[in-house]
Amino acid sequence: MARPGRPRTPLEKKLLAEMSADEENLASIVGKKLQKSERAPFRLAFEAACVLLTLERGSKYQKALCEPLVSKVKEWARATGPRGEWPNDRTFLQAFIEENAPGWKWRDQIDDGSHERTNERIANETAGMERFSKAIRNRFATADVPYLGTLSRLRRVTPNDTTSWPTLRELKLATAIPERTLKKIIMGLRPKKREIVKLPLRHKFSRHGALPLRYGPRLIVGVLNEFVSRLPEFPIKDTEQKQLRKTALLVKRAFAARSGCSC
Repeated sequence: MARPGRPRTPLEKKLLAEMSADEENLASIVGKKLQKSERAPFRLAFEAACVLLTLERGSKYQKALCEPLVSKVKEWARATGPRGEWPNDRTFLQAFIEENAPGWKWRDQIDDGSHERTNERIANETAGMERFSKAIRNRFATADVPYLGTLSRLRRVTPNDTTSWPTLRELKLATAIPERTLKKIIMGLRPKKREIVKLPLRHKFSRHGALPLRYGPRLIVGVLNEFVSRLPEFPIKDTEQKQLRKTALLVKRAFAARSGCSC
């Protein structure tokens, strides 16, 4: 250091400038560290909320992936709190969130109702599958919506091959119209004797019971016309309605090309 009253040499000025720059740099680093440490509890509270939500709703695999994050939060809690004995990780994470982010209603922000909507959709799909399965086994049961696969298979019907003609059960699955209603529709078409046949073939959905009747192309076309008019009544989306209407039209065109029946 230079003595009072004596002017500083260029070397001394250079050293003092470097020391001042180092002090400013150190102050900046400390400030950033302090600012980062102040944000850490809120950041960890957010991570704890995500982990807690996964532990409540996630799969076993997702829960297993949360173990390192839980350990990270616990390590922070040992130094800063909250401290105590917790019966399980969920209780600890809930207390950690309340400690480090008081007043934060994280559930209101994270749970927007999508979980409940997903459960409802899965429940509806499962119930629909059960009703369809019951409709296959029981002639008095009818599915809520038409089955596109069975409807598409009607294109394989050949006018001169009675073994390819569909049964009342197949028409019900394709159109989601009850069998009793289908009988009324068919009787309203005034079927000819040759348009309804009974073959010595068991129904592919049943191993016992009476042999089913099979219906010819003209009667199928009449059923499809009624089916298309009923499409808006089914609980399905517009895109699905369009696909079903398009498939029904293709079936009718296939019958027209093969047998010349009026469509």
